[in-house]
Amino acid sequence: MKDVAVGGAAVASAGSLLHWTASASPLLQTVSTETSDGKTKFGKCFVKLPIRKMGETSMFSAGADILNGFPCNIIYAFGLKVGPLGMSTQPHVHDHDEVVYFIGSDPKDIGDLGAEVNFKMGPKGQEADNIFSVPTAVVIPKGIWHCPMVTLKFEKPFLCMAVSLTQKYEFNYADKK
Repeated sequence: MKDVAVGGAAVASAGSLLHWTASASPLLQTVSTETSDGKTKFGKCFVKLPIRKMGETSMFSAGADILNGFPCNIIYAFGLKVGPLGMSTQPHVHDHDEVVYFIGSDPKDIGDLGAEVNFKMGPKGQEADNIFSVPTAVVIPKGIWHCPMVTLKFEKPFLCMAVSLTQKYEFNYADKK
Protein backbone atom coordinates (compact mmCIF):
# COMPACT_ATOMS: atom_id res chain seq x y z
CA MET A 1 0.00 0.00 0.00
CA LYS A 2 1.34 3.44 -0.89
CA ASP A 3 1.19 6.38 1.49
CA VAL A 4 1.58 9.96 0.33
CA ALA A 5 4.24 11.66 2.43
CA VAL A 6 3.10 14.55 4.53
CA GLY A 7 6.32 15.52 6.18
CA GLY A 8 9.82 14.57 7.01
CA ALA A 9 13.05 16.14 6.30
CA ALA A 10 14.41 18.12 3.13
CA VAL A 11 16.18 21.41 -1.07
CA ALA A 12 18.14 20.23 -3.89
CA SER A 13 21.24 21.57 -5.44
CA ALA A 14 19.75 24.01 -7.91
CA GLY A 15 22.55 23.29 -10.36
CA SER A 16 21.75 19.57 -10.40
CA LEU A 17 18.05 20.16 -10.93
CA LEU A 18 18.64 22.75 -13.61
CA HIS A 19 21.07 20.44 -15.39
CA TRP A 20 18.59 17.55 -15.17
CA THR A 21 15.69 19.57 -16.53
CA ALA A 22 17.80 21.13 -19.25
CA SER A 23 18.89 17.70 -20.47
CA ALA A 24 15.53 15.95 -19.98
CA SER A 25 13.57 14.95 -23.02
CA PRO A 26 10.58 17.12 -23.95
CA LEU A 27 8.26 14.21 -23.02
CA LEU A 28 9.50 14.38 -19.42
CA GLN A 29 9.04 18.12 -19.28
CA THR A 30 5.68 18.71 -17.65
CA VAL A 31 6.40 22.15 -16.22
CA SER A 32 3.73 24.57 -17.30
CA THR A 33 4.93 27.02 -19.95
CA GLU A 34 2.28 29.50 -18.81
CA THR A 35 4.10 32.16 -16.80
CA SER A 36 1.41 34.78 -16.22
CA ASP A 37 -0.87 34.64 -13.21
CA GLY A 38 -3.11 37.28 -14.79
CA LYS A 39 -1.55 39.98 -12.64
CA THR A 40 2.06 40.01 -13.82
CA LYS A 41 3.95 38.55 -16.76
CA PHE A 42 5.87 36.03 -14.62
CA GLY A 43 3.58 35.64 -11.59
CA LYS A 44 3.22 31.83 -11.98
CA CYS A 45 7.00 31.46 -11.75
CA PHE A 46 6.89 32.52 -8.09
CA VAL A 47 5.28 29.89 -5.89
CA LYS A 48 4.49 30.51 -2.24
CA LEU A 49 5.83 27.57 -0.26
CA PRO A 50 3.45 25.65 2.03
CA ILE A 51 5.20 26.23 5.37
CA ARG A 52 3.81 24.03 8.15
CA LYS A 53 4.33 24.62 11.84
CA MET A 54 5.21 21.36 13.61
CA GLY A 55 5.70 21.71 17.34
CA GLU A 56 8.85 23.74 18.02
CA THR A 57 9.79 24.04 14.35
CA SER A 58 8.43 24.47 10.87
CA MET A 59 9.02 22.69 7.57
CA PHE A 60 7.74 22.45 4.02
CA SER A 61 7.12 19.77 1.46
CA ALA A 62 6.62 20.83 -2.15
CA GLY A 63 6.08 18.61 -5.18
CA ALA A 64 5.02 18.88 -8.80
CA ASP A 65 1.45 19.67 -7.76
CA ILE A 66 2.65 22.89 -6.09
CA LEU A 67 5.63 23.62 -8.37
CA ASN A 68 3.64 24.02 -11.60
CA GLY A 69 4.47 20.49 -12.74
CA PHE A 70 8.23 20.64 -12.02
CA PRO A 71 9.06 16.92 -11.59
CA CYS A 72 10.57 16.90 -8.13
CA ASN A 73 9.65 16.76 -4.48
CA ILE A 74 11.52 18.71 -1.82
CA ILE A 75 11.13 18.33 1.93
CA TYR A 76 12.94 20.93 4.03
CA ALA A 77 13.16 20.78 7.81
CA PHE A 78 15.47 21.24 10.78
CA GLY A 79 17.01 18.96 13.37
CA LEU A 80 16.53 20.59 16.77
CA LYS A 81 17.16 17.97 19.46
CA VAL A 82 18.37 14.48 20.30
CA GLY A 83 15.97 11.73 19.24
CA PRO A 84 13.97 10.72 16.16
CA LEU A 85 14.40 13.05 13.20
CA GLY A 86 11.51 13.61 10.83
CA MET A 87 8.35 11.59 10.46
CA SER A 88 9.87 8.43 8.95
CA THR A 89 10.13 6.35 12.11
CA GLN A 90 10.43 2.98 10.38
CA PRO A 91 12.15 1.67 7.25
CA HIS A 92 10.45 2.46 3.95
CA VAL A 93 11.23 2.26 0.25
CA HIS A 94 10.47 4.37 -2.83
CA ASP A 95 10.06 3.59 -6.50
CA HIS A 96 12.22 6.64 -7.25
CA ASP A 97 15.71 7.84 -6.31
CA GLU A 98 16.13 10.21 -3.37
CA VAL A 99 18.94 12.20 -1.81
CA VAL A 100 18.79 13.48 1.77
CA TYR A 101 21.09 16.39 2.68
CA PHE A 102 22.29 17.20 6.20
CA ILE A 103 23.86 20.68 6.38
CA GLY A 104 24.90 23.04 9.18
CA SER A 105 22.49 25.95 9.63
CA ASP A 106 25.04 28.63 10.63
CA PRO A 107 25.31 30.89 7.55
CA LYS A 108 28.93 31.68 8.53
CA ASP A 109 29.87 27.98 8.59
CA ILE A 110 27.50 25.46 7.00
CA GLY A 111 30.40 22.98 7.27
CA ASP A 112 29.69 22.57 11.00
CA LEU A 113 26.76 20.16 11.21
CA GLY A 114 26.45 20.68 14.97
CA ALA A 115 25.06 17.19 15.51
CA GLU A 116 25.70 13.48 15.20
CA VAL A 117 23.11 11.60 13.16
CA ASN A 118 22.40 7.91 12.62
CA PHE A 119 20.78 7.28 9.22
CA LYS A 120 19.69 3.65 9.14
CA MET A 121 19.56 1.75 5.85
CA GLY A 122 18.22 -1.72 5.16
CA PRO A 123 14.91 -3.57 5.55
CA LYS A 124 13.14 -3.71 8.92
CA GLY A 125 15.07 -5.91 11.30
CA GLN A 126 18.23 -5.64 9.16
CA GLU A 127 18.90 -1.90 9.40
CA ALA A 128 22.57 -0.88 9.27
CA ASP A 129 23.73 2.08 11.33
CA ASN A 130 25.40 4.90 9.38
CA ILE A 131 26.65 7.55 11.80
CA PHE A 132 28.07 10.92 10.74
CA SER A 133 28.75 14.34 12.24
CA VAL A 134 29.77 16.35 9.17
CA PRO A 135 27.58 17.73 6.35
CA THR A 136 26.49 14.68 4.38
CA ALA A 137 24.35 13.76 1.36
CA VAL A 138 22.74 10.32 1.58
CA VAL A 139 22.09 9.10 -1.98
CA ILE A 140 19.34 6.48 -1.96
CA PRO A 141 18.65 4.56 -5.19
CA LYS A 142 15.06 3.47 -5.76
CA GLY A 143 14.27 0.16 -4.09
CA ILE A 144 16.71 0.66 -1.17
CA TRP A 145 15.11 0.49 2.29
CA HIS A 146 16.03 3.42 4.54
CA CYS A 147 15.18 5.21 7.80
CA PRO A 148 14.63 5.88 10.60
CA MET A 149 16.93 8.85 11.18
CA VAL A 150 17.98 9.61 14.75
CA THR A 151 19.93 12.57 16.13
CA LEU A 152 22.39 11.02 18.62
CA LYS A 153 24.16 14.20 19.77
CA PHE A 154 22.98 17.77 19.38
CA GLU A 155 24.85 21.08 19.72
CA LYS A 156 22.91 23.38 17.37
CA PRO A 157 20.16 23.24 14.73
CA PHE A 158 20.94 21.72 11.34
CA LEU A 159 19.12 21.51 8.01
CA CYS A 160 17.73 18.26 6.69
CA MET A 161 16.50 18.28 3.08
CA ALA A 162 15.19 15.41 0.98
CA VAL A 163 15.01 15.71 -2.80
CA SER A 164 13.36 13.27 -5.20
CA LEU A 165 13.01 13.69 -8.94
CA THR A 166 9.47 12.41 -9.15
CA GLN A 167 6.00 13.79 -9.86
CA LYS A 168 4.56 12.40 -6.62
CA TYR A 169 6.41 11.48 -3.42
CA GLU A 170 5.23 8.11 -2.17
CA PHE A 171 6.66 5.37 0.00
CA ASN A 172 5.92 1.82 1.08
CA TYR A 173 6.37 0.36 4.55
CA ALA A 174 7.22 -3.30 5.03
CA ASP A 175 4.24 -3.84 7.35
CA LYS A 176 1.64 -2.68 4.82
CA LYS A 177 0.42 -4.80 1.96
